[in-house]
Amino acid sequence: MGSIDRFINTASSPLDANLWTSLGLPLKPRNWTRQQVSGLLSELLPAEQGGTEDRPALRHQLSSAFLAGVAEAQDAQMLRPRGSLVSQSVIEARTLMKNRAANQSDRAWHAFLAGARAGGAFDTPAAANEAEAFNLFIRQPFTESDESQQQLVAGVLAMISHHDTQAQPFRYLTGCQAESAQTFRQSFEAETGERFTPKAFRAHRLHLLSQADAFINIRVGMSESSAFELSYHVFRGACTPVLFLVWKHAPIKTTLLREMDNLCDVTYLEFEHPAELAPGIAGFFRRCGR
Repeated sequence: MGSIDRFINTASSPLDANLWTSLGLPLKPRNWTRQQVSGLLSELLPAEQGGTEDRPALRHQLSSAFLAGVAEAQDAQMLRPRGSLVSQSVIEARTLMKNRAANQSDRAWHAFLAGARAGGAFDTPAAANEAEAFNLFIRQPFTESDESQQQLVAGVLAMISHHDTQAQPFRYLTGCQAESAQTFRQSFEAETGERFTPKAFRAHRLHLLSQADAFINIRVGMSESSAFELSYHVFRGACTPVLFLVWKHAPIKTTLLREMDNLCDVTYLEFEHPAELAPGIAGFFRRCGR
């Protein structure tokens, strides 16, 4: 087979020769010992099972080792501590695995997107790339909502909108106006051009929900549909971060909606007045990478 070192040098030479030059960046290599690499990979890769040679598993381990090397080179360029991206990949995998009802292809897709965001090593001028919108699905009560609750929701939406900037814009999948039992049907028909029916409304909402980068549940009153959409999001949908904004006079009484951190990335915030939510909402969006 020849020297593995010669094989590696040959295979990687097209990348080494042109990549850093084309980016206009200096190469900043780090020296690695075999012990350091073994320690890094022991965190990323599972232990070998038995002595039977499993070629797909071995290929997976080798490709993971290659990508771990890429991650470490990226950390070096970003002047981050050793193992930053590898450790983040483990945390992301554990979070995705909490959604036991999701299929593996969905998990892999979201893991890929998380890795692509985490690996953004190089700053580019704002004018060079249009900022990618953050898809926000906001759940508010409809059928049980009156005018006073509508005003409360409007106050919460205003707090959320403070984080909608030109550099980091929101795409409001569900709109950004407070609704009530008297308005939400007309809003649906105006937006879609369809006659309101439960089936049409449900299909429309689930289509929007499948695109969500975050799910925000504004709870100012009882809403059975909120539990339905949340369950779909966690067990069948994107399972992206969830934020509960709970008015103190409408606490969550349903046991199954509490302590959901073993199922998804979830944050619970209580408030009396919408302005109290400012620090918590800011922290949530920071954790979402905004």
